[in-house]
Amino acid sequence: MEKYKKILYTLGFILILVFGIFLRTKLYIINDVFSDDECRLVLSLMNKTLFGSLFFLGNAQSAPPVFVFFSKIIFYIAGYKEIAAKFIPYAASIASVFLFYRVCCLYLKKSCSAIIALFLFAICQPLISFSSIFKQYSTDVFISVLCLYLLPQIKIKELSKWRFAGVTAGIILLPLISLPSLFFIGAFFIQSFIDHFRDKSFYKRFVILVLPFVLMMVGYYILNLAPAQADMEKYFPNYWVDGFWRFSLPDLIRLLVINIKFYFVPNDLTLPAIILLVWGICVYLRERKTEYNFILWVIVLVLFASLCNLYPLSGRIGLYFIPVILLLLMKPLDSKKTAAAILAFILVLTGFCRYNFRYLKNISGGEYFIIYSPKLLMHKMTERFKPNDIIICNSASTPSYMFYSSAMDFYPENVYEMSLSAIDKESVLKYLNGLEKGHRYWFYLVKDYNQAKIFPFIFEWLEGKNVLYKFSHRDSYLFYLEY
Repeated sequence: MEKYKKILYTLGFILILVFGIFLRTKLYIINDVFSDDECRLVLSLMNKTLFGSLFFLGNAQSAPPVFVFFSKIIFYIAGYKEIAAKFIPYAASIASVFLFYRVCCLYLKKSCSAIIALFLFAICQPLISFSSIFKQYSTDVFISVLCLYLLPQIKIKELSKWRFAGVTAGIILLPLISLPSLFFIGAFFIQSFIDHFRDKSFYKRFVILVLPFVLMMVGYYILNLAPAQADMEKYFPNYWVDGFWRFSLPDLIRLLVINIKFYFVPNDLTLPAIILLVWGICVYLRERKTEYNFILWVIVLVLFASLCNLYPLSGRIGLYFIPVILLLLMKPLDSKKTAAAILAFILVLTGFCRYNFRYLKNISGGEYFIIYSPKLLMHKMTERFKPNDIIICNSASTPSYMFYSSAMDFYPENVYEMSLSAIDKESVLKYLNGLEKGHRYWFYLVKDYNQAKIFPFIFEWLEGKNVLYKFSHRDSYLFYLEY
């Protein structure tokens, strides 16, 4: 009986791994378009040398130097194409699926807990979506999983000189690949210090390990992070405000609800997840093991950074936290008591009830994840463009226009951005009513994260106007009118 159980679980793990890889690979193949944010990053890299790309990028963009460096090398080889840009995130996402299986085996005792955690990881919408987006978030997830697996197993005192040198170099390199790795490195330092607090011979190695890391981070902050932060605050002063919290339980719950909804969309029933989360933390606290203490320190550091407004736990930049939260949510299933295990299973079912057959069918289609059409809009516009036409972009569509017009060698003179100090209805209509009459205008409007709020105001203004051509695709819009 036990033999058949092992075979069944092995088949289950293999099927989940294959399905997770299939979803990511299919999306990587069909997602041949950049979002506005990806266009900003590509445009930033186009204007940088290989060495210059290691420092402050500008253009409201920031990315880890190692990620940027290898992306730049790929661009030199394959050109500034979507499939080249998305290769590193795609490869990181595939590696994450394989490695998360090992992480589940390390942190979860029961095979059923591990297989459910791996299944949720494999079909998680944001993890699949960002596996084919040219940003560092998929790499953050891989480094998060790698740290969860490797760091708790490293015993500093037991390392040979060469292995100790390798660990030191690796820890110095990690933040240059993924900034959120700092939470895992910090947890590793804290746990190592606690484990050897009374051992004076440990301190020499500990200082040798920590000192070069601190010096590297000081240099990294001065040359890259500080100017990038100032640049981001200039463009998006309140963009990540939801990722911070005040020292109160209601505000902490608000922060958890926001992120749980994002991590596990379309599941919007967060109460079972929060119960499982607290339950999982209690189990890890009770069962004192090195890896359990490690994951608890990670949580403390993540919440501390959010509390102190140092690093937000919000949306896509908090994607690295999904492996951590899944391990917490699935831990109650490990309970030895039958009643507790059944209760945990019911909470998992209710919390993830929207991950049904319909959802699996949707995500298998690939198109479910693609919501941008800047390239197609550009094709449609160039086919009908006349020399004296004027092109209007909202600010979020400008980077998409700049990249794809360059890619298609389309360089008209009259291109204007809707320069708005506010995006309320009055400001938008005032701008539009101020356009000079007697001209033909193209409105190039690509969906983005937040500026799409002005689209309804533009549509209202267009009513009754002499619209000569209109086209829409994936919530992106193209209008051609005589005004």
